[in-house]
Amino acid sequence: MTDEDYLIKLGKKIKEIRLSNNISQVELANNCDFEKSNMNRIEAGRANTTIVTLRKIATALNVKVIDLINDLD
Repeated sequence: MTDEDYLIKLGKKIKEIRLSNNISQVELANNCDFEKSNMNRIEAGRANTTIVTLRKIATALNVKVIDLINDLD
């Protein structure tokens, strides 16, 4: 799997969890103190996120960071 594939899978996982919690992309971005465009890039797999960013997203989604990255391989 390429790095790009991994980022795309991560973005899809974040989006899946977000949608299962009935949270809009704008709401998630606001809860993470991000611009909506940044959240869009993360979910589309076009941004290489830092661990700090993943922690903010996980906290906003009420999950652990490991839940975001588990089973991506």
